Amino acid sequence: MAGAGIRTVATLARLAGRGLLRALRPEPAGPEGGAGFETVLRALVAAPSVAAEVREVRFVTLSADESGWLAAACDVAPGDEVTVIAAGNFWASKALDMRFGARIGIWLRAGEHGRIRKTRGAASSLRMEEGGPLYLVAKPPGEWADERGAFDPAFPRGGLPGAISVCVITWKSGAAKGLEALAQAGDYAGLVAEALEDARHPIEAPEGWNYLWRLGEGRIYRAAEGDGARRICCHTHEDVGILQFPVNFPLTESTRLRWRWKVDRLPCDLPEDIQPTHDYLSIAAEFENGQDLTYMWSSTLGEGTIFRCPLPYWDKVETHWVLRSDASRLGQWLSEERPVRADYAKAVGVPPQRIVRVWLIAVSVFQRGTGICEYADIELVDGDRVLKVL
Repeated sequence: MAGAGIRTVATLARLAGRGLLRALRPEPAGPEGGAGFETVLRALVAAPSVAAEVREVRFVTLSADESGWLAAACDVAPGDEVTVIAAGNFWASKALDMRFGARIGIWLRAGEHGRIRKTRGAASSLRMEEGGPLYLVAKPPGEWADERGAFDPAFPRGGLPGAISVCVITWKSGAAKGLEALAQAGDYAGLVAEALEDARHPIEAPEGWNYLWRLGEGRIYRAAEGDGARRICCHTHEDVGILQFPVNFPLTESTRLRWRWKVDRLPCDLPEDIQPTHDYLSIAAEFENGQDLTYMWSSTLGEGTIFRCPLPYWDKVETHWVLRSDASRLGQWLSEERPVRADYAKAVGVPPQRIVRVWLIAVSVFQRGTGICEYADIELVDGDRVLKVL
């Protein structure tokens, strides 16, 4: 424990030093919100060719306070395509240069009890599944009480300075057509081009997989083929996402999780066991009791290190096991096999009876780095029984 404490102090000191250097040599914090954002977007949507495609447009400013869901003063119907273009940041710590941008923080729902949806990026479109008055909220990484957008009182949302400016457009004839007209009219910090690319070529979750609803949809994972095998490619930058595959597999002494992975780049170069540096890539098993055990690749922590997740909510359900940390193996395809029940007993406690999901996890939101990896040949094995996940 003393060693972990010393490591934490050293890590925070390094972060503070980096924050000071960035303050002396400031870099752009992404597209700026505010009056300039709204002025440009209002002019673009007012262009005759764009206005002909727009059913409704609304501008709202979102803060990370306790005010909750904000009415956008417009209604949507099932099937409507809505584009959200957003700019700005919330600051968790300016001293440590920790901020969260529009890429991860914009959620929508139709009606006061509609299912929550997150935008895939700072500029992207959604096809609405439900109808009613449209509501938005800015929600940096944290926890929901349910899929209808109730906030968990154990994780208060206030205290973060900053704001995100949002332009919400409901189209008459679909997002792609409307955004083509909008792109012809102009752009703001590349956000219109991003939205058009998202509408034309959306990055969908691989078949059979879905994003964990708590963190929302994203553009992190995509299916690929290579060497005659299916693969999932992961590319994360200033983002967070968990991809899930549902299973129903008994957890016995002989249960094994097998996979191959090639990690090309890690999103953090500091110990990942504290919240400000908890950026990593991993594969995990979720169990019937709600716990998950995640095998991660660390930049600095020793192989075999086990620690509870340092993030609120996740510290109750998630345990990390450092499986790889040898930088010389980056860029190589590696085959892994883990005795899941024995690992669970060592890392968590009394094992449950079943595995219910396999996860792929990518976090790069805290240090805003980039993580790149690929997965292949994921399977659960117990004797002669083999469940092919990928």
